[in-house]
Amino acid sequence: MSKVTVFAHNLRLNGHKKTLALAEKHNCRLIAQEIGGYGGIDGRRTPLNLELVSLNGSSYEVAVITVLRSLGLDLSHYSYRKKNRGYAVELVFSVTAGHHCDFNGMYSDSLGWLRDYYPESYIIHAVIHHDEDTPHMHVILVPIVNGKLDANAVCGYKGVSSKRNVSLFEYLDKRYGLTFPVYLKGAEKKAGAALAVLYYQRLPEAVVKSVLEQPIVQSIHARPEPYLYALGISYDDVLTSMQNNSNIKEG
Repeated sequence: MSKVTVFAHNLRLNGHKKTLALAEKHNCRLIAQEIGGYGGIDGRRTPLNLELVSLNGSSYEVAVITVLRSLGLDLSHYSYRKKNRGYAVELVFSVTAGHHCDFNGMYSDSLGWLRDYYPESYIIHAVIHHDEDTPHMHVILVPIVNGKLDANAVCGYKGVSSKRNVSLFEYLDKRYGLTFPVYLKGAEKKAGAALAVLYYQRLPEAVVKSVLEQPIVQSIHARPEPYLYALGISYDDVLTSMQNNSNIKEG
């Protein structure tokens, strides 16, 4: 069961965390302590990282300020000097751990979706990181909404985030092996499960395999226990299978 999720947070001009400078150092792999250490970055794989939008020798701060000035915004106005003012939004695109696909293709298509979703905004940098556990993409966006710099409108609240994730999922249109856009909880999960069972029971037997094979296989990999029980496969059978596979590899 795999989905793609977009996480968003504001980047400030100054401060000790969530700033343009700190995001740039991480995304461009300029923090030595992160390489092979606590940050979990495998330096041997860093050459596999792919920039989809390059800084071209600039910096996040210079690129953002250049965009804002080109739009004629008055950066001397007091509103731009507020401590928590977001000058950019960092969007992180990630998939369910363990998912496999053409990550470069998927994130490249996701970047196309982002340009359509925020048509006024400017993307100053986009990079796919392959040197951590799960390949993901960082995008730095200058959030222009209705002609104004408005990072909060892009970050939004839970409803905004869910709507954005659903839109991206529908844009990718079942490519790359994705099976659902958001996690359901509480009453939504209960209603969704009942609806899925109802539709499943209505499906002709001949089309069950073609329609449901992919999500069922992913579900089995994520949580095999109920399927093992339903298929009459015992724990001893699992251990025997492991031993047989081990003997084949050793042979």
